[in-house]
Amino acid sequence: MSESNVMRTPKVDKLTVHIGVGESGENLNNAEDILNTIAHQQGVRTKAKRTMLAFSIKKHEPIGCKVTLRGELAENFLRTSLGIIENQLKESQFDNTGNFSFGIEEHTDFPELKYDPKIGIFGMDVTVSLIRPGYRVVRRKIQKQKVPNSHKLTKPDAIAYIKGAYGVEVLA
Repeated sequence: MSESNVMRTPKVDKLTVHIGVGESGENLNNAEDILNTIAHQQGVRTKAKRTMLAFSIKKHEPIGCKVTLRGELAENFLRTSLGIIENQLKESQFDNTGNFSFGIEEHTDFPELKYDPKIGIFGMDVTVSLIRPGYRVVRRKIQKQKVPNSHKLTKPDAIAYIKGAYGVEVLA
């Protein structure tokens, strides 16, 4: 990966934080409040895709919440959350297109939150999408084009970027 070519340097496109509660009601409201406090942005509810009688979940019932962060908010949240997991990721957490995911077991690990017995403890999933500049040509409305394979982000490129930019240790 050439450092002199800015078009080859990856960047964080978006970061999605998801808390799955499994039921609607007071627990979901608490999870939304926690997510809003951590992310400094309003989240949206996620709904069940199908009915699961064993868990008393009905189709289209709200069972979780998520928030998508971009730009500076995403960068700051990623630095904080990587610090919580001690800057260690596994190679298996990366996919072949330059994305990676990890989990945070307790929301109380964030510095601005304290444990409250009324609320309980919620875990969350963090998914990070990395891109190279120029990917907009796939999504734009006029003159859409394909991104050549040589410009697509690969697993080794994503690992190298995360190691260099964030000081993360990637375990085999």
